[in-house]
Amino acid sequence: MTCSAAYVTPDEVAAFFCRGPGYDADSEPSLSAVERYIAKGASRINVALMATGMCSCTFNAYAADYLQELNVIAAAIMMICPDCNRHLDAESRAFWSEWLNEQLELLRSGKLELCSGATAIDYPSIGWAAQGVTDWNHARIIVNARARLR
Repeated sequence: MTCSAAYVTPDEVAAFFCRGPGYDADSEPSLSAVERYIAKGASRINVALMATGMCSCTFNAYAADYLQELNVIAAAIMMICPDCNRHLDAESRAFWSEWLNEQLELLRSGKLELCSGATAIDYPSIGWAAQGVTDWNHARIIVNARARLR
């Protein structure tokens, strides 16, 4: 999977953070505004993914859900409008902003693994040469090396 311009749809973000009792067609933000917040949030995620080369790997099955969660949170904490973020008071916004920054740092540092094949920083390797003491480990090292090159 490559890095995407968005991991969620505007309707998903709007339904979670904006739409609700008292919301009507003329309320802010419009879906085009929500799209812009989603794109801004996705760019933060993509920079973190690119730092460790995860944009060119095959993601694990859980990665799509995780990236959607990050994108929803990233978009929501940036939205400031009267009809939006009824669920986010200042304390909640600060909490989710800190949580998002922690997650992005984990991605940037390679401590959080979204790629299949155990290619994260905590996988035992030194520089370019992974080490193994059993035949199974040697085979796993070869598979992981191929996964990193995809």
